Amino acid sequence: MNAAGLVFVLGGISPVLGMPMFQTLVTDGSISQNEFDGTRENVAAVLATLKKTPLDKIEAMVSQYNDVLTEQLDTFQAKWTMDYLTAFRAAQIMVGFVSTIMAKSGLST
Repeated sequence: MNAAGLVFVLGGISPVLGMPMFQTLVTDGSISQNEFDGTRENVAAVLATLKKTPLDKIEAMVSQYNDVLTEQLDTFQAKWTMDYLTAFRAAQIMVGFVSTIMAKSGLST
């Protein structure tokens, strides 16, 4: 995955997390409403920052974390239609790594 791919991927994950089926994680007690809302807000904030960042500023860091980002993306894509909690956790892990990439690149949301 490169920096442009990362922006594209997060652009796809953000609306998926807004689908009603993910709200069932709150309804069934798997996660709190605050965790749900906070994760969605974090994804949106990270995405907004990345969209206005020159991709070459984060390219090396994306390359460094490529394996874990790809692993979490694969998990998200494989699970988002049937195992919402696993997909949600994969999205959280991805955003955590992206936040690390941004911090190491001198960016903040």
